[in-house]
Amino acid sequence: MGIGFLDLFATAILHANGLISELNPVMRPLIEHSEWTFGVVKGGTLLLAWLLMVRQCPENLTFVRRACLVGSGLYVILWSTWFSAAAVL
Repeated sequence: MGIGFLDLFATAILHANGLISELNPVMRPLIEHSEWTFGVVKGGTLLLAWLLMVRQCPENLTFVRRACLVGSGLYVILWSTWFSAAAVL
């Protein structure tokens, strides 16, 4: 959750100041419409994921822990790949 919200705030602030463009093709139209639209949608998806994990914790804590670790790892890998590709351009 921390990675997701850090990314949300950093992306919105940097984009609002004209320092970056959104590389995610799903989120790009949202942030081009408004940083607030982007923030509401991305924040909503993060909160939905959190609610689903909270509901699953009592029944399957091991799954939730693994899902968090795998999700965080994939998020960082994807972000690093996009960042590296954008730096080369």
